[in-house]
Amino acid sequence: MLPVEPREYPAFWRAPGIRAWRPILAIVLGAIGFFVSSLIVTIAAVFLEAAITGGSVADAFLALSDGVITPTIFLANSVSLGVLVPLSFLLSRVVGQKGGWISSVMGRVRWAWLLKCFVVSFIAVGAFIVISTTVDGWDQMELSARPGWWWLLIGVILVTPFQAAGEEYLIRGVLNRGVASLIPPRVAGAVAGAIVSSGVFMLLHGAGDIWLNITYFTMGMLFSYLTWRTGGLEAGVAMHAANNLVALAFLPFQDISDIFDREAGTGGPAVLLQLVLLGVAGIVIVVMARRSGVERAAAPAANAPDQGFPAPLPAGGPQSY
Repeated sequence: MLPVEPREYPAFWRAPGIRAWRPILAIVLGAIGFFVSSLIVTIAAVFLEAAITGGSVADAFLALSDGVITPTIFLANSVSLGVLVPLSFLLSRVVGQKGGWISSVMGRVRWAWLLKCFVVSFIAVGAFIVISTTVDGWDQMELSARPGWWWLLIGVILVTPFQAAGEEYLIRGVLNRGVASLIPPRVAGAVAGAIVSSGVFMLLHGAGDIWLNITYFTMGMLFSYLTWRTGGLEAGVAMHAANNLVALAFLPFQDISDIFDREAGTGGPAVLLQLVLLGVAGIVIVVMARRSGVERAAAPAANAPDQGFPAPLPAGGPQSY
């Protein structure tokens, strides 16, 4: 069930044999899978937290219900999001395509391209950190060596890329593509998929601060645009991972008990600088994609329907870049 005509990433589920109910079912199952995986991992983390601290499971659950976040609970949250990557592969199967096609229009992760996007994104996020800390001062971060900082740092480095990838695969992959594939006009479908997925991305963060909501929605739209213009999730995953890694690098040296506090007043206009720098990085990535010939559309079943390999784009169709 692969496209026989050139399709860009958002519309890749518009292919022979894929009826409208399949993308809808994938979205519904994705929502259920997200809830179930989060619940299972969180419960396991609470039991682990109780075993580590020597306290009771009831006390650990009570602390979590009061909003107290420990390193174990924080890492468990990232793990539950990382699980969304294999879940998205399964949902791609539900629609009728092998898991690799959820990564890009080439049916695989383009690792070299992902690395290039990560470097560009890392520079942009690093510039924001340098500028913001220079203006506000390092004292505002209240950094200090805290008990167990080393294993939390290792956990952040190891788990955060998977957490970012999980969000991109389910939100920018399954949801964005699912919505876009239901709307025939190419651009209209891509825009609708971007708006819906970005809105859900914002709501899932549960922020009560207007500046944070602007940040989440805008970043969602940026990641959706990069996915559309580069033909895969690699650019979005790279930028998301770079942003979160840099943002969480100082976490082991700070008080994280209220890290998920996103009520009004926790954000501010400074996020605009972050969005501008990420936007610049996005422009650089799109230009790089054009110059290096990154495929943004493919018709895998056009000439080789039994093999599933991407076929060359016919003249006049969407051009790769």
